[in-house]
Amino acid sequence: MVQFSESSTAADPDASLMLQVRAGSEEAFNQLVERYEDRIRGIITHLMGGSAYSDDLTQDVFLRVFRARRTYVVGAKFSTWLFTIVNNVVSNARRGLARRKEISIYQDFAISLVSVESLSAFRQQDGSPIQPAETDEIASVVRGCINRLVARQRTAIELCDIQGMSYSRVAKAIGTTPDAAKSLIHRGRLNLKEMLTTQVQKGNLL
Repeated sequence: MVQFSESSTAADPDASLMLQVRAGSEEAFNQLVERYEDRIRGIITHLMGGSAYSDDLTQDVFLRVFRARRTYVVGAKFSTWLFTIVNNVVSNARRGLARRKEISIYQDFAISLVSVESLSAFRQQDGSPIQPAETDEIASVVRGCINRLVARQRTAIELCDIQGMSYSRVAKAIGTTPDAAKSLIHRGRLNLKEMLTTQVQKGNLL
């Protein structure tokens, strides 16, 4: 039996399983799939706004996990490492979609985090309203700021503020407690507000 020296695996059995996958264990990989498949499919369904792409993207996530097995090292919790892959897969999928509904949601989210007064202060002096083309730019800026958040904050923000899930549902989706989910969302909002305020001051959210 292969012995692993990483001491943190004792507190993170999934990391231990991934190390076994790295060593060539197909059974360990199957166990990881069994443990996380439903949860990942649920998160992808929420992030994509429906189940149309869930199966394919879930398979893509585990394909990437398998491909990354040879370079895997124990650092953060395995679930954090895995959800980073989930976010990357979803982000790539969503780039090709860019639905109008999503653009509107991101614009509203930006205005809810950065006050209307702050936004107005940096608009043109003629007071002209935001034009459709500008909503695309706003959505792009907000998506960029969200993507700069750490993985778990990004997932929590997407689920709660973009998809409208409650703290308890977010907690269940990412495998934590409601209080921990609430804390992640609060910190994520503060970080986003700071980033978006900077974008306003630079003139990128006019």
